[in-house]
Amino acid sequence: MGWKDSIAGLKRFAAAPWFPIIVGALSGLNLFTLVLSGPLVILFVSAVLANKERWFWTALCNAVGTVAGCFLMVMLIEQKGTDFVKEAFPTTFQSKWWSWTEQMMQDYGSVGAVPVAAMPIILHPLIFFGKLSGMSNAMLLGSIFVGRVAKYVIMSQMALTAPKFLRFFGASEDTIAEASKEKST
Repeated sequence: MGWKDSIAGLKRFAAAPWFPIIVGALSGLNLFTLVLSGPLVILFVSAVLANKERWFWTALCNAVGTVAGCFLMVMLIEQKGTDFVKEAFPTTFQSKWWSWTEQMMQDYGSVGAVPVAAMPIILHPLIFFGKLSGMSNAMLLGSIFVGRVAKYVIMSQMALTAPKFLRFFGASEDTIAEASKEKST
């Protein structure tokens, strides 16, 4: 089975009505693994391109899945304290986005949570600083939901209309090339 057969199989699989739900669930899981980001971009773009009419549903499923993972992370932080994030995900503290998120939260408070959540970055710093600053769970998770819906709507539209910009979301050259080919058909 060659590369083209794999792509064709993924397209058929991605066209299934339940596929966006699976991708959303994997997005929630990625909050704990941190290694699925690249494959999730491919799966998300595949879901959008396999059924262009459901692009918003796909974006919504991804946002819901991400927020479900964030909810679990918030519950763990409430059980184990904010040090849990530092111990379980030490590499997140070395990210350039850690200090940027901290500054956004200091400067703008809970209002800054929405644009941070819309960025193509890990959410651990946002959850950490949100909990540290005393944001309610509803406000924190609601901000993440709004931000992630915006992010995935933008990604959907890029996949459909301007695939070359998917590189800002971590898409590989192969994914961009496939999306560009789909756009022209």
